[in-house]
Amino acid sequence: MIELTDEQARHMVELLKKKSVLIKNFSHKLEKYRISGDRDNYNKKFKELLEKEEIKVYGKKIE
Repeated sequence: MIELTDEQARHMVELLKKKSVLIKNFSHKLEKYRISGDRDNYNKKFKELLEKEEIKVYGKKIE
């Protein structure tokens, strides 16, 4: 098991919160892949959309 410091844990939680908000902005675009069970295309499209959304909102890709 990996031990995290309090600071590392807070940083991880902040990243998860930010990414959660970003995902809400584009999750509707993934619906057809989720429903069809096309996991490969879902994962590919998810990564692509997340990166675009991060750049749009923060001006860069976040960790």
